[in-house]
Amino acid sequence: MQRPVMPSPYGVQPPYTYQAAPAAPRAGAFTRFVRLLRLLLRRLLYGTVLLGRALRPFALTLVVATGLLSVIGWMSWQIWGPKPGAPDFVRAESIAPAPAVLNYLQGRKTFNADLMWEAFSTEYQSSQLNLGASKATLQSQADTEKSMGLVYNRYDYVGGVSLDDGGSMYFYSVLVSMQSQSAKVPLVITANPDGKIVSIISPLNRLTQNN
Repeated sequence: MQRPVMPSPYGVQPPYTYQAAPAAPRAGAFTRFVRLLRLLLRRLLYGTVLLGRALRPFALTLVVATGLLSVIGWMSWQIWGPKPGAPDFVRAESIAPAPAVLNYLQGRKTFNADLMWEAFSTEYQSSQLNLGASKATLQSQADTEKSMGLVYNRYDYVGGVSLDDGGSMYFYSVLVSMQSQSAKVPLVITANPDGKIVSIISPLNRLTQNN
């Protein structure tokens, strides 16, 4: 006879089934990049520590050498480095001389007071008369220059510019000679809006006045 099977007091246990753990989510590209930077930084710090330990006996020499190289580099930059650019030079647009100015130059070259006096503006003629000068005295000065042997060889026109009041200013270099000697002297003539002369600046004026 078979022995009856007694039921288990714990109930029926189901067969055990193994379940694998869920896979971790894959890291993104940014996370991998951050991890790579951290790894490189740790290796760099580690290498720096090793290099510092190796160079510790030469620390003073390295400090001195670094200071000397800095001084040499700074001096080299001062000598061979780029220099500040030169200031811009803007040349004013030149204008042609007024006819009255040309007449004055011709009159002075030929010692003709009529040409010179007519080239003056009314205001300049009045100022000359107030100073005791006239066409006659101008001719006397021209005759003095001629008797001294003064020769106006050449007028080199440097240029002319317009003024804010409508007038103009002209610059000349005059080649003169006297008694086998020659020199270049400046001549600056200012004219009014009508082209008539209102001012003359030249060392030759003082020369004739002193004589």
